[in-house]
Amino acid sequence: MKKLLQLFVIALFVVGSLGAGPLQAAEVKEYVVPAFADFSGAYADAMKFLLPVRDGVIAWWNDTEGKNLGMKLVIKNYDTRYDPTVVASLWPGILVDKPFIVAGLGGADVAALQQRLPKDQVPVLYAPAAYGYGWLPNQWIFQPRPTYAHEQVAGIMWYIGQHPEKKPLRIASMAFQGSPALIDIQRGIKTYIKNVLEPKGLATLVTEEWIDMQPVDVSAQYRNIVEKKADLVFGLANTTQAGAYLKACQLLGVSIPTIAAPHHTIWPLGMAMKNFAPWEGHMVVGAVASSATKSGPTYEFFKVLQKYNPKINETIHWSPFGMLGISGGVFLVRAIEHAAKELGPENLTGKGVYESFFKKPFTEEELHGVFPTLYFTKEAPFSLKDLKVKISTVKDGKYTLATPDWVPVPGDITKW
Repeated sequence: MKKLLQLFVIALFVVGSLGAGPLQAAEVKEYVVPAFADFSGAYADAMKFLLPVRDGVIAWWNDTEGKNLGMKLVIKNYDTRYDPTVVASLWPGILVDKPFIVAGLGGADVAALQQRLPKDQVPVLYAPAAYGYGWLPNQWIFQPRPTYAHEQVAGIMWYIGQHPEKKPLRIASMAFQGSPALIDIQRGIKTYIKNVLEPKGLATLVTEEWIDMQPVDVSAQYRNIVEKKADLVFGLANTTQAGAYLKACQLLGVSIPTIAAPHHTIWPLGMAMKNFAPWEGHMVVGAVASSATKSGPTYEFFKVLQKYNPKINETIHWSPFGMLGISGGVFLVRAIEHAAKELGPENLTGKGVYESFFKKPFTEEELHGVFPTLYFTKEAPFSLKDLKVKISTVKDGKYTLATPDWVPVPGDITKW
């Protein structure tokens, strides 16, 4: 009799286990995540690069870790036209649904929301690099990359190390003076050169040249840079400026290397021209994996994402713009995952997600090599520890990594 009772209990356990699959599937709950997008404004074209890859990350996570947590993320895009006034007008309606996190887009929504987020208690996440004026404590904005100045200073230091014969390196800037964001980059790099590199005899700023946001010709400014015998130029911040710079190089017959963000110069112009050769020796730098190589954990992750979203095309989406989608997506899902594992999905709130950022780091492994390990504190909206970048260049006419390893960001960069 005792043996029969044991067999009966075992049978009940087996039947219960067989039924657990459908029961768990039924328990998966949808969680809406608001996201800012631009379908009708200045950056509408960028959405075709960014969104398919980000959506692939969401689909992958829903099918893997999300399923294990009983969660399914549903992205709800809001067209802001990349306009702060539109963001501000949409925000009260977004808050009605009490979101626990929002996927940000860029400077327009930072300008509209940065000061009010601590009161509204909703963390907003971004993929692009930060700006110096956002380097403030107790922010509810989170960015996986430090400022553009941090990134490009790291590139300058690496370049100095590769060219000891050029010390002090002669650096020039060519930038647009009418944008607070672009002036911030220029000011941050200039401050580091003046305060750190010049006293050490490592580099000097030989001239600052100002150009239009959408210039037709920059040959006069470029001639001044050539006459100052500059070794490196920073400040180019869009493809129109980059195209005008190349024309000036061709006109004067001198090509001085530039250093810029990954999506501003080499890749977009090289793809449009179907030729990377004019960018020989130029550099782009970002604290994010580079699309200049088809190897490593991030590329392997990208290939997985293609299975989850057939709209992902390697030619255009394995690119600096597509990397914004990958990086923003993986940062978003891991942030949600960290909080959900700690609090339980049903208990997620903006405050809870916010506090979870400071509990433990986001490891390079769980980020699929998209970023180095990130350590968040309330000192800044981005990690301040062990900052690293990837540097890409053009060598022998091919867009490639300048060095395969992460390159450290100098630890002595201070607020400007």
